[in-house]
Amino acid sequence: MSDYDLTASFKKEARRLGFDFCRIVKVGEAAHAEFFSRWLGLGRAGEMAYLERNLEKRRSPALLAEEGPPFRSLIVLGVDYHRFELAPEVRGDPSRGIIASYAWGDDYHEIIRPLLYELDGWLRARTGRSTLGKGLVDTGPVLERDWAHKAGIGFTGKNCCTIHPERGSWVFLATLLVPEELAFDPHLVAVRSDDIGVEETLAGLSAKGDYGAWQLQRGSGPTPVNFQGNEREIREAEAREFLLATCGHCTRCLDACPTDAFIGPFHLDPQRCISFWTIESRQPIPRSLRRLFGNRIFGCDICQEVCPWNQRLAERTPLLRGLEARQERTAPPLLEGFDRRMPYWLEPRAFAERWGRSPLKRARRSGMLRNVCIALGNWGDPAAFEGLEAAATDDSALARGHAAWGLGELLRRHSDVRAAALLESLLAAEKDSRVREEAGNALGRGDETLASSRRRDVYSRIA
Repeated sequence: MSDYDLTASFKKEARRLGFDFCRIVKVGEAAHAEFFSRWLGLGRAGEMAYLERNLEKRRSPALLAEEGPPFRSLIVLGVDYHRFELAPEVRGDPSRGIIASYAWGDDYHEIIRPLLYELDGWLRARTGRSTLGKGLVDTGPVLERDWAHKAGIGFTGKNCCTIHPERGSWVFLATLLVPEELAFDPHLVAVRSDDIGVEETLAGLSAKGDYGAWQLQRGSGPTPVNFQGNEREIREAEAREFLLATCGHCTRCLDACPTDAFIGPFHLDPQRCISFWTIESRQPIPRSLRRLFGNRIFGCDICQEVCPWNQRLAERTPLLRGLEARQERTAPPLLEGFDRRMPYWLEPRAFAERWGRSPLKRARRSGMLRNVCIALGNWGDPAAFEGLEAAATDDSALARGHAAWGLGELLRRHSDVRAAALLESLLAAEKDSRVREEAGNALGRGDETLASSRRRDVYSRIA
């Protein structure tokens, strides 16, 4: 079997398993390895210490071959997880907690990882290879977006997301490294591309700048299941119509970020990102950011929601059925998880039962309760007292501290005497110093500096 025939069959298998994209490039050095290293040097990773490990392997994925022949082919796979848009009345309801759309189904890591092993097994069965390939689902030391850009799955947008002109940025990326030298796909073709320096990007590029345009093949997914072409026909299939891909002078994503998390195009500061704080962090969320979170309790899609490439996408069902949206995970009522029949914000067993297969488990119960307390405070309705009162006695000091902040919001907006009395009790009986500090601030006995809401106002106008 020729390299082209093997590659075509491999792509058919990838499609059968549920991948929307499959492109193959030669193993080399990641284009933005130097920027990534310098970005880490600025302390951007914060609590994400795993990003600082295996830097040389991130730069050169060939080093991931710990035994056996060297890796020659890097297979970039993509899964389109777009489903539908939330109804405006749901999105605009402050009594609901908004969850990033990637988490509406089951955890994609657990769905995609076994498929990578299956793909590698399929290839080994046909080449006689005895050693294993290396499959990674955005958790290992590979700069996936660099390789997705090079392979032509999408271009890297100003919001740091991989964007395909027809599918938008709602794409999960995975990689599979193998020693076989498969037929490589054409690289992304630059129509125009500025040579942007690392120092310039780190310092903050102008939001309105046009930093390049590329051509992507319209048929950049795996070869269709029914494709039975020979080498010549495969080459002809590769010459499909091209699409123009660019951010141009657009600044919507940067303008819309409510917390000003972008230093500039292609440079995100996680220490100001809603997704980082609500998913990755195990620490108290800075008080200067809390009012800007609105009712987002897990992740944030704002910079993708406003992107023109994501507008008017048709409702669809993902090829991988486990990624189908579960309605109860899209925007649950904030108070639902305090109900004694299923108190999933309060009891570990109920949390595991409700969210055990969901990406929300990454934030842990205490982290999610922290996030919900912020959303309850931002809702600011007296009805939120019930949930905040329950959170104020939680075993987690992290949750109790944020419950105190939420109670302070009720006190500030409504002069809620119940909130005042509970905060006084916390201040008197609480042993954790940070919780006492939160209660004191909530009662007006401390300083709080609030960040500007300019970005949030811009997003409201765009949305």
